Amino acid sequence: MSLSVNRTAKAACVKSSDCRASSCFIVLIMLLPLLLPLPFTSPCPHYNESPHRLKRAVFVIVHLICNTQKNCEVMKIRPLFKHRLLINIDVNRLENRPRRERVVFMNRIATLLKLPYARIKSPSLFFWLLLSYMTIVILLVTFILYSVFFYKGQIKDEVITYNTVNLKNTIDSYEANISLIQNSVLSFSMNEKIAALDKPNFDYAAGSKLIDELQVFLMNQSLYLENMIVYFKKSNVTIEKSRGADADVMFQRYFASADYSYDFWRAQFDNLYVTRILPSSIFSEYDYSNKKITRQLIPIIIKNQTNPSVLIIALADAKKMYMAFHQSITDDFYIVDDVQRPYFVSGDEVHEAFPVFDVNASFLRDGSNYYFYKKGQSSRLTYVNVIPDDTISQMKWNINFVMLLVLAVLISILASFLFSLRLNRPVKQLVQAIGQLTTGFPWHKNSAIKEFAIIQEKVRHLLDSNYDISQNLEEKNSLLRHYAYINQLKNIRNNASFLKDLIKSNQPYRIVLFKLTFRPQLLEEIDDDEERATLFISAYINKILTEKYPESLTFQLESDQLLSVIYSGDAELSLDETLEGFKIVLDLDRAYCFSTIAVSDRYEHPDEFKLSFEQVKSLLQHRKFNDMNQVLRENANPRLANYYLMPAQEEELNACMTNGNESQVMQFIHRELAALRKRESTENEVQSFVSCIVDRTKRAFIVNQLDSELLQTMQARLQHCHTFDELELLFEEWLPRLTDLIKSKKEKKDHITSFVFEYLEQHYANDITLDMMADKLNITRSYLSTYFKEKTGTYFVDYVNLIRISRAKELLSRSDVKIQDAAARVGYQNINSFNRMFKKFTGVTPSEFRKVERV
Repeated sequence: MSLSVNRTAKAACVKSSDCRASSCFIVLIMLLPLLLPLPFTSPCPHYNESPHRLKRAVFVIVHLICNTQKNCEVMKIRPLFKHRLLINIDVNRLENRPRRERVVFMNRIATLLKLPYARIKSPSLFFWLLLSYMTIVILLVTFILYSVFFYKGQIKDEVITYNTVNLKNTIDSYEANISLIQNSVLSFSMNEKIAALDKPNFDYAAGSKLIDELQVFLMNQSLYLENMIVYFKKSNVTIEKSRGADADVMFQRYFASADYSYDFWRAQFDNLYVTRILPSSIFSEYDYSNKKITRQLIPIIIKNQTNPSVLIIALADAKKMYMAFHQSITDDFYIVDDVQRPYFVSGDEVHEAFPVFDVNASFLRDGSNYYFYKKGQSSRLTYVNVIPDDTISQMKWNINFVMLLVLAVLISILASFLFSLRLNRPVKQLVQAIGQLTTGFPWHKNSAIKEFAIIQEKVRHLLDSNYDISQNLEEKNSLLRHYAYINQLKNIRNNASFLKDLIKSNQPYRIVLFKLTFRPQLLEEIDDDEERATLFISAYINKILTEKYPESLTFQLESDQLLSVIYSGDAELSLDETLEGFKIVLDLDRAYCFSTIAVSDRYEHPDEFKLSFEQVKSLLQHRKFNDMNQVLRENANPRLANYYLMPAQEEELNACMTNGNESQVMQFIHRELAALRKRESTENEVQSFVSCIVDRTKRAFIVNQLDSELLQTMQARLQHCHTFDELELLFEEWLPRLTDLIKSKKEKKDHITSFVFEYLEQHYANDITLDMMADKLNITRSYLSTYFKEKTGTYFVDYVNLIRISRAKELLSRSDVKIQDAAARVGYQNINSFNRMFKKFTGVTPSEFRKVERV
């Protein structure tokens, strides 16, 4: 029900309390439809005499009007729906009438106000919408009136509370960040490199490594550190994130400040403290062209008591901290100490003098400003926020306000009716359509509105079914899409033509292949396996790529390989930034895992997937031999080189290894590794060198009839060497043990096997049989076969083939030797026999081996 109430006052309401009471009674009548279902306990003597709830509600309202509105003479009530009757109530005359006449009069009002609502068991959507809109309008009007009368003086208190809370949050953020900086820098000062560098003669090579660690430390954006200076007193040398210099040069050229001179920093070694926060200052840097670069920084000094001759100065970015931690309606913020010396000022002008702050209060008013202040618990600095005291204007009743309020109410009522009508029409049509499709279906009423009850149940059923179907299809489509891309990459043909529809065919793309290399520390230190780590990395890469390139796809190709198909379009530059971002993130866990990122050229057609995949696979062969994360592109890689021994080198190495000459072997290894390091060799070339060393060592073991268990252990360790330093350390650790075994075995040389080994090394290209060797040794064929197997653990025929295949691999590494010529030169007259033996001992055919070597 919606009523429009007009009151004709006999005399103006003088007291504000009478006006507020009048407003409340108007609202009470307008909320009459909502009050009907509520139980009343009313002082009205006629309340219980009326059998109808609507009449009882009217009794309560009229009774309240009669008892409180003494200054009002006539009240006019005009219903808006079916009843067009105007009722005039003379309140004063009504009170003077007999009790029976008042009862009859109130019953008549209740009868006139009685609407079809009382007879509706299930209200329609239109009625509920209209009633809801009207309720919102009434509540808003009531709230406005209530706010005008009762919340005039609350705004200033809210502003004070708001600024107090904001200052508290600012202090908590500043104090937490300062404590974090102090703890982090103090932990950094425990670095063994810092103590090792604290000598009169400064080691600049070790200092460069400390600079790298400083750069990694300053990558933590949550510290808000612009830079950090490590000052060594003994050598008078300072180091920051990009350079090292003498202390006087550092503080006069690169970090020059009018407040902090070189002598000031030098004097800090004599002061006894662990941490100290200094006032912010403007630090200037003069480049080679004498151009001045300035920035406002807050110095925080940290001294490690275990190493008092080293001073660490953390330079926090004052502006970044202020922008991140402080939120206020003004930009007048200060940080001062107990004597009100400024440590930081947000503006360009420094406040001349602050009033005396009461420690038991959180703000005070002085002049035209409010000062909100609080002292930090750990830094003992006082944070001050200055807010001007602008006068809050008091709202007054005027004709414009009343007219605007009345106009807003009328527009709201009209809009409520139109919106309700507009919303009800399509819903009603939808209900009719659903009713025709489901005639006689026993639905359960879940809502107070019957239309919503039907729609709710049907739509819920449809949505549930659609959700299940969509989820199922989405999962299957995702698997099919992965399958389609793998088929396209590996050139697998099938009759499922619908798979081609899952591949984007109208966009340019690039393929990025991620090759992951895990270190043993992954399992030893963090107790995680490679499969889970690969899964996490794949999820991270897929998340970042799909955010920037929604059409991209990332899936696992092998146990250590991830492949991404990126439809970048015109966003080529952002792809480089994305890959560099991957490098930065993966660098954080480089102690456990590093990656090779191969990026293909830009291709236009999906038929070129195979070509692009072959390209990124070949790019992996160009990885430099180190443990850094590398991004490889076609235009940035030279022709792939391979390592092979010259005949003189091979003869020298075989002789040294067979005789167990440790010094010459190590000298050869150090020389070759130095050459490989100097020309920044690829991982493929270094692995070829390692294979040469292992093959010669294995041959020496077989010649000397040694157990290969120790050699197998070294081979397993070699697989986890990814830097030249690691290779040198491993060779220095294991080769002495291997050569010692060979030397000890040489003293117990077996003449039969030694003769066989020496003869095969010299005549492997000839036709060699077991009978021929037995005749040369004057022993039987069966005895030689059994004796050779017992002493070497290898059959005679297998050893002959091993020698020949090793020589063939060296020949195939050269581009001027044909496969058939190589087979003939190592003793194979039948090319098929050569191919079969080559694949048996190497796992690939000669042509595949040569293809890899050429790549």
